[in-house]
Amino acid sequence: MKRGSFFLHFLYLLLATFLTWLWTNSPTLSYYNLQLIAFLLILWLIKVYFTKKEKGVVNLAIDASVFTLVVLLLVFSTGGASSPLFFLLFFLLFGLAFTFEPPLVITFTFILFAFLAPGVKDINDAASLVSLFLITPLALFFGQLKMRLLAEEKRAALFQKKWVKDENHLENQESNTLLWLSLKLKPGLIEIIDKTSQLLADLSHLTPSQASSLKRIKRVAKELLKGGEKLLSLVDKETDRDE
Repeated sequence: MKRGSFFLHFLYLLLATFLTWLWTNSPTLSYYNLQLIAFLLILWLIKVYFTKKEKGVVNLAIDASVFTLVVLLLVFSTGGASSPLFFLLFFLLFGLAFTFEPPLVITFTFILFAFLAPGVKDINDAASLVSLFLITPLALFFGQLKMRLLAEEKRAALFQKKWVKDENHLENQESNTLLWLSLKLKPGLIEIIDKTSQLLADLSHLTPSQASSLKRIKRVAKELLKGGEKLLSLVDKETDRDE
């Protein structure tokens, strides 16, 4: 992951966490928590509707930011570390691990700890905070597993594309071979056989050495013609079988 991209995504998550903490700790604004959650979800659904065919990095960052805002609003507004919805943070970490690189997910875990630690009241709250650091490696493991699967899918798609290209090239080569055997080799050999036959019909003007050479040329041409016809038949059968 590029350094600029890391800091940009880090800024998104930090601002989402800070603004959510600020909102939920305001007596006036916290009254509208549910309305804000509904508003964010409606905006996200509208965004998904108009950008459902786009799967760029910006879209992923926006989705992650909205998901983060909604989860943190629910957790912060219901008690923070003692919230009955604290488990949603585990799903948030998994979602971020599927979207971003490990360093960013680990950094975000420390951000959560920093904002939630001041609200710890008992040992149960402390255990909840510690569980964030226990669940993060598991989330990273599954995130990296997903990344590897996506990479394998892309590699398989590239191999398939190359295979189709090579197969098309092979079909073109077979077609060219059939054309050359039918239109070039066979007529050329037949003409050589005919010409040598005409020359050998009148041996009076040929020396014994010339006659012997012509007979050899005629014999070789016949063998090549026979081999060419076998090759033409074989290529033709293979082409029909593939179709």
